[in-house]
Amino acid sequence: MKIFVINLDTAKDRWEHYKDDERFTRWSATSREEVKEWDSKKMISFHNIHPDQHLAKCACLKSHLNILSYIITNKLNDVLILEDDALVGDLSELDKLPEDGVTYLGGYTANKKMTQGPLSLSFSDKINKIDNEKFRVLTTMAYYIPTHYVASSLYSEILERKRNRAIDVMLGEIKSVPFYLYYPALITERQNVSQIRKDKSKKLCDKYYHLS
Repeated sequence: MKIFVINLDTAKDRWEHYKDDERFTRWSATSREEVKEWDSKKMISFHNIHPDQHLAKCACLKSHLNILSYIITNKLNDVLILEDDALVGDLSELDKLPEDGVTYLGGYTANKKMTQGPLSLSFSDKINKIDNEKFRVLTTMAYYIPTHYVASSLYSEILERKRNRAIDVMLGEIKSVPFYLYYPALITERQNVSQIRKDKSKKLCDKYYHLS
């Protein structure tokens, strides 16, 4: 398995958690300063969002698209994409993951609409297929790409959009491949100050965060 960790050049302290582990390959994240004007205009944000936060959303999307493009170009299979706030557990017990779609190994779970309140679903051990009519997974802290064909489907569908949203929201709207959740989570969030969002209300539940 190839494991990429998305990390800003300016966030050397975050890379310290991974640098001595040969499993991890650092991926230089796109910075706010590198965001093009067109990409900024294409991104949908709330009207009262701080400009830096808006640009950070754009940069995060670009970082993930760049990795997907690299996977496609180099025909990589068996790839795990992490953000540098991922606290990685023991992956040796990881069973064979689905090869037809994306599998989340950690993140936030939420109802389809935030106004529906806390999520009340229970999950089976190991692989759960995500039904976007019932719940969704937010954040792109840790997700598994089985083949470059799956990466190509994600990449193409995102590029076809006329307007962009945050990368986790857009992945949740993908129709071309199925999405799965591995339960309980193998990867949780390291306690850092977010480089994009302000603190959200969250609580740890079976190693997944439930947004409320």
